Amino acid sequence: MSRNPLIEAIHEARYDLETCAAMDQAALRKRLEELVAQALVQSKSTALPREVLDALYDDYKEFRRMKRRQEWPKL
Repeated sequence: MSRNPLIEAIHEARYDLETCAAMDQAALRKRLEELVAQALVQSKSTALPREVLDALYDDYKEFRRMKRRQEWPKL
C-alpha cells in the first residue's frame, strides 16, 4: 500500500464516497475531486482526474480490502 499521505487521503476519500449515505455523496465527491486536483497540481501533471483515479485503482483495491478487514468483528 502507498505511503504517500496525499494518495492515502485520496483512497480514504474514495472509500468514504463508496460507503456513504446518499445525502452525503455530494460533499464527499467534492472532497475527492479536491484531493485529486491537489495531486495533479503538486505533480505538475496534465492528466485528467479520471486518469489519476484509474492509475490508482489497483492500489485502491488493496486499500479497500484492508479497510474491510479492519471492520470485521474481532473474534
